[in-house]
Amino acid sequence: FPVGKSAPVYLEENVWLGDSVIVTKGVTIHKNSIIGAGSVVIDDIPENCIAAGNPAKVVKKLDKTQHFITRGEWLANPEKISRDFDVLDRENLMGNSLYGWVRASLFPGKQD
Repeated sequence: FPVGKSAPVYLEENVWLGDSVIVTKGVTIHKNSIIGAGSVVIDDIPENCIAAGNPAKVVKKLDKTQHFITRGEWLANPEKISRDFDVLDRENLMGNSLYGWVRASLFPGKQD
């Protein structure tokens, strides 16, 4: 495409773009694809792929038979999300104690 001419960019269903991604004119990113943060997309990206880099290249192909959860499906049930995050928080904080915090603050080790 010549400089100064515009062309549409197409993002198909369930496309995820990382932070600060640049997509140049005329590019199509096909469904269920993920673009890594900071990537520059200058060519079409096939479906079910992870692409990254400058210029963006396919780094992994995703399993087409696996069900992909869209952001809309994931956010459709806020109560379930809240419960799931509570479970994750409990698992991540298991084993924490006041003694452990004081020890790590005063005498940090490699595991801290």
